[in-house]
Amino acid sequence: MKEQLLKFWNERLAKYTKYAGIVGYPLFYLLCLAVFASLTFPYDKLKERIVYSFNSDQKGPTAQELQIEDMSGYWLTGVHMKGVNLLSPPSEPGKAPSKITIDDATVRYALLPMIFGGRHLNFGADAFGGNVDGSFVQDGNDKSLDLTIDSIDLGQVEPLVGLLGVPIEGKLGGTAHIRMPDGKASKGSGSVSLEAKGTAVGDGKAKLKGAIALPRLDIGTVTFAADAKDGVLKISKFLAGGKDLELQGDGRITMRELFVDALCDMQVRFRVNDAYRSKNDMTKSLFGAPGSSAPALFELADPKVKQSKRPDGFYSWSVRGPIGRLDFLPSGK
Repeated sequence: MKEQLLKFWNERLAKYTKYAGIVGYPLFYLLCLAVFASLTFPYDKLKERIVYSFNSDQKGPTAQELQIEDMSGYWLTGVHMKGVNLLSPPSEPGKAPSKITIDDATVRYALLPMIFGGRHLNFGADAFGGNVDGSFVQDGNDKSLDLTIDSIDLGQVEPLVGLLGVPIEGKLGGTAHIRMPDGKASKGSGSVSLEAKGTAVGDGKAKLKGAIALPRLDIGTVTFAADAKDGVLKISKFLAGGKDLELQGDGRITMRELFVDALCDMQVRFRVNDAYRSKNDMTKSLFGAPGSSAPALFELADPKVKQSKRPDGFYSWSVRGPIGRLDFLPSGK
């Protein structure tokens, strides 16, 4: 009986070993090929190619410059990048170019969609004290983008700080889901939802418009929500109600293939609350004490500021033009 059992198991083992050899050796070969291809892939050449292709496509006054310090492999089908810098033209003549820096980023192809002719990229980045994760999918001619933002430190976003001219605080989070039929952002649909908590501007030292040292102004939570249809992102909510300032906004953004070329047409309004204006002698001088007819330094610093003031106390601005070169025009009255 023992000999029969031993014979039975030997026959079974020989049978499955035969099939394992037929399937296992090719699989082992493919695995080794993938591993060694990843280890020997010329990532420096790929880095140079990506930088050259991006920069050569940039044209006009909003042209940007891409820089990548280092690139290496990530798993079997991805890349890992360090020191990714995107330089944009200065917002005003004589100023230095603004720079967006991503400390660490990964991009990886999903293998299964590639077999059927599609593209599915997963990506992630550590930047501005937080992180961004998402995916890009191409199915035929259609494309889609899904994005999740978590704990981005607004004070580390150099273009934003440069635009305001004073320090800014706050943590940004949110999501974006955009579908692009035929791969065109100009036909896109979807939604964007963002929220910046603990937002504040100014530190009492940095000067607004190069002339006024703005004491810390608490804005609170800033909420932005918009829905896209047929390539137009319509803003349904843009507001904040901090203890020092009230902010409102509405409008639309016409999407383009490059984000910096998207056309903005927005109205933004803000009003400094009486409690902040009465806080101390500095705030009374800057924004005018409640009930006082004395001119506020904030309005004297730039004629456009005075033109933007409405009878209800709000400063109202039209924000227009390409995202990369926005124009701020007073729209008070």
